[in-house]
Amino acid sequence: MKITIMTDTQFGNGKMLAETLKGEFSGNNDVKIADVKDVSAETIAKELPDLLIIGGAIRAFRGGPKSKKWLKKFNDALKKSGKKIKFGTGFLTHALPTNKVHGFAKKYLDKIKNSSMIESSYSELLTARVQGLKGPFFPEEVEKAIAYAQDINKWLSE
Repeated sequence: MKITIMTDTQFGNGKMLAETLKGEFSGNNDVKIADVKDVSAETIAKELPDLLIIGGAIRAFRGGPKSKKWLKKFNDALKKSGKKIKFGTGFLTHALPTNKVHGFAKKYLDKIKNSSMIESSYSELLTARVQGLKGPFFPEEVEKAIAYAQDINKWLSE
């Protein structure tokens, strides 16, 4: 399976989370990590991954604005090509108390679910809390990411 994990990272936390997820998807999968600032949506659409995981961050009380714009461009590029990808999901990094991110997570996941060129979206979004504004992650967040990736693997094999 071809998996692309897109990040939008300012302090490196999103990339670190992507690396953790990649470790859980290794094996028979071809996993690529890229940043939305560096790789265009059109390029990834041409590569046609089976699974897109798009990460973002909650900044200034906005959930992943650059990632959401990138996702729209990705969806448009797929529409133009007439092709769809099979699976999509995502993650958000944040410094807020975990119980304060549910609204941001729901809106971000809705963007993925509403992407007409993604056939199936995972029902939950991974959120990972960092210490302070710059991180690192709280230790339990890495374990949560590993469990999330394992759940995604089960979902993909159903």
